[in-house]
Amino acid sequence: MSQNNPAREYDVVIIGSGAAGLTTALHLADIAKISIISKSDLPESSTFYAQGGIAAVLDDEDSIQSHVNDTMVAGAGLCDEQAVNFTVSHSKEAIDWLIHQGVEFSRNSTDNQYHLTREGGHSHRRIIHSADTTGEAVQTNLVGAARQNKNITLYERYNAIDLITAKKFAGSENNFCYGLYALNRETHEVETFKCRFLVLATG
Repeated sequence: MSQNNPAREYDVVIIGSGAAGLTTALHLADIAKISIISKSDLPESSTFYAQGGIAAVLDDEDSIQSHVNDTMVAGAGLCDEQAVNFTVSHSKEAIDWLIHQGVEFSRNSTDNQYHLTREGGHSHRRIIHSADTTGEAVQTNLVGAARQNKNITLYERYNAIDLITAKKFAGSENNFCYGLYALNRETHEVETFKCRFLVLATG
């Protein structure tokens, strides 16, 4: 295992290539040069294998407050209410964005409206899904969008080894992160990635 390659430089390096990492990259790509470090061949990821669906307030008979209440009860005291409010309040916006990326959710055969199901802990039908392979639909479309974006570079079969921090590199008390070292599993070489911002989106 060697380290002979010059450093690759990006505005943002994202470790993780599931829904969180890809969504972050696609939102930032208009203003920054992005790299995504993926340990697998895309679209392989935990997201790809997610079934079920996504909970969101999409029905007129449902409400943000009802969804928040259901989540807090189901969380049995473990949920951060501020985080729950934020997530639920932006759920429809997130679904609309996924649709814009090309994700096709299942529709009713009678009225062509989105087919919403009800799962445990929910008091309303609010689970939107793509048959029973929602994760695959989301992951495949986000990977496709990332591949087409000129400001996003995907590094597949790379394993993040260590972060480059001021504390490790120069013994500084400031623990600012400058990038990371990653193992290219094809060449068995360690490569250096420098960045202004680093995002951990590893699940």
